[in-house]
Amino acid sequence: MKHRNHLPPKEREARSRLAQLLHQKPFLIGSLVSMPRVCGKPGCKCARGELHPGLYLALRVGTQRQMIHVPQTLEEKVRQWVSTYQEIWQLMEQTSGVCFERFLTEKQQLRRKRP
Repeated sequence: MKHRNHLPPKEREARSRLAQLLHQKPFLIGSLVSMPRVCGKPGCKCARGELHPGLYLALRVGTQRQMIHVPQTLEEKVRQWVSTYQEIWQLMEQTSGVCFERFLTEKQQLRRKRP
């Protein structure tokens, strides 16, 4: 494979940022879902229908989709990890789009070379 210098600047920047994120920041492949919940304490306002706000991490474990409650003390950290994953995904889509265009160009060049 050729050195990165032959790549267009936009693709080089995306690949560089992607490598930084993968090596330096934790990430979670999932999404955050807000769902009201009941705490279970008798006499609490949630027992009368005023539910507590709850944050859940929706992710796939093997073939199963799971919803895992996120404690308030971990909310900011989990939000950042999910946000990092979303940025990684966008960078991968951007890089893939550029590679797809390169593929189409090379495929067309092959067709032109055929007798």
